[in-house]
Amino acid sequence: MGIKVKNLCMHYGHREILNIDSLDFDKGTSYGLVGHNGAGKTTLFKCITNIILNYQGEILIDEQCVKKNNEVLLNVGIVLDGMSVYSNRTGWFNIQYFSGLRGNFDQQKATELARELDLYAALDQKVSSYSYGMQKKLILLIALIHTPAILILDEPFRGLDLATVKWFKKYLKRLTEQGLTLLISSHVQNDLEALCDLVYVIDRGHIIEKIDLKLEKTRQRRRIDTSNNNRLQEILNTLHYAYQTDDEGGIIIDISDDLWRTVKQQLIEESIDISELSKIRILTDRLN
Repeated sequence: MGIKVKNLCMHYGHREILNIDSLDFDKGTSYGLVGHNGAGKTTLFKCITNIILNYQGEILIDEQCVKKNNEVLLNVGIVLDGMSVYSNRTGWFNIQYFSGLRGNFDQQKATELARELDLYAALDQKVSSYSYGMQKKLILLIALIHTPAILILDEPFRGLDLATVKWFKKYLKRLTEQGLTLLISSHVQNDLEALCDLVYVIDRGHIIEKIDLKLEKTRQRRRIDTSNNNRLQEILNTLHYAYQTDDEGGIIIDISDDLWRTVKQQLIEESIDISELSKIRILTDRLN
């Protein structure tokens, strides 16, 4: 199942929260959504899942308008940061209750997932006795138990131990290979690079950039600093070698280009020293 967002606009009073002309999430593809705190990531997720309804525009899941066909959300799992369950009830009660809302409680799958998440022994206890990480595991289990066609995750790994994060990433990769459409928001670059095919950057409610992570991973972008960066730029310009400069005067190029050997040899011949040749993190400046 895919998602289409058309002419989405939302305000709190006079303040614009979202303004997205068009945005598609295709079936079987994993998407990251990044931006500064308050950029609109969580609000977009809430609009997609009918938690927020006071927006203009249209959101379609499987070509059906979400506002008019709430039942289409039975195929959507969502985990929002700070989401809660019934703390005065047991883990089992919460699993059965929320699964029952979808009409498809699967005892065997719940047990399997609980064992994978190292949560099974605590399911007979009240959730109020759980740690934050245990509650997060329970919420993840509830989102996964009905094998959703679309899974929306907002900071899903926060509060989880490393073993659970490792297992969960492998599990999500397997699901996307089987056709799951994944939307994930995270401030941790490694999480997004491990899971996502495409990343959208959102700023003040607008989608301002689309990053193809599959393509980026095939490149070898490096930040270069030398004893004579002006001369390096002259060499690059002469060779028509694409590059960028950053705020500190460093030069960013893709050293997978066949011309890199020529550039490197020229620097050696002119006794220009390379003081830095560091890997560029694709998403670093978009995550804070």
